[in-house]
Amino acid sequence: MNNKDWKVTGNAMTKDFEFKNSKLAMNFMNEITKLADEYKRSPDIHFHSKKSVSVKIINEGQDSISEDDIKLANLMNQLG
Repeated sequence: MNNKDWKVTGNAMTKDFEFKNSKLAMNFMNEITKLADEYKRSPDIHFHSKKSVSVKIINEGQDSISEDDIKLANLMNQLG
């Protein structure tokens, strides 16, 4: 896994992404929503202070993260 600032705790991964402006942050949120649909995941996504986005990927019903969670996180890294 290309961890790149993701914090892993049990079955969850979290990361904060920073952008130059709110438009870029909102575009990122839209793109990761599409990716999450492809991977059948429902991450918690929060928009903060006009240019920061927090993401939490949770593997519901499992004790650890899955390969798909890791793939999704790495794709988010590429977008962010």
